[in-house]
Amino acid sequence: MSIEPNLWYETFRRILRRSEFAEPLRDAALAGHLRKWTQILTKVIVETCQALGWSAVAKEQASNILPISRQEYLSLDITAFRVPSDRKEPRWQLPIAVFELENRKDNNLVAYSLWKVSAIRAKLKSVFCYRYHTEEIPRLLKALANSVMSEPSIGEDTATILLVVGTQAKADTFPDGFFQPYSWDFQWRKFCNLV
Repeated sequence: MSIEPNLWYETFRRILRRSEFAEPLRDAALAGHLRKWTQILTKVIVETCQALGWSAVAKEQASNILPISRQEYLSLDITAFRVPSDRKEPRWQLPIAVFELENRKDNNLVAYSLWKVSAIRAKLKSVFCYRYHTEEIPRLLKALANSVMSEPSIGEDTATILLVVGTQAKADTFPDGFFQPYSWDFQWRKFCNLV
């Protein structure tokens, strides 16, 4: 089963537009309250996964999808699983999607998050990060391509690797222009605009 990144991202955008998420997330970004930004964004991603029929696990969002109930699995911010059709009892399964949210500006911390999700067997591997200015994004993409993504074994499982960058300078176009999604192109070995 492959994951269509455009479907995931369009579902994310639809949920993000809801007033309960859009206004508080925009306000947190403008004020530089990145911890609050992370909390709200976590809720949006969890709801996106649920809208796609997955069970999502995150802080303050425990699940009993696996035999051991946790709020985070594998120290990942958000882990999503297929909901088994039999649902008789929890069983061990691989995640369908994993997400890391890095709200600090340090490229090495974003690279660590990307490396972390890349090491997991899942169909969708995504990192959300934040930059103040759009001019910073090309440098970030190049740094990630030259560090984490230069490892030849990254992506051998043909997963979709998605990087979503929020930009404070684009807050006036929130939510649509604020977030910019980039998908890793394995053939061209670079991040490309998703939409």
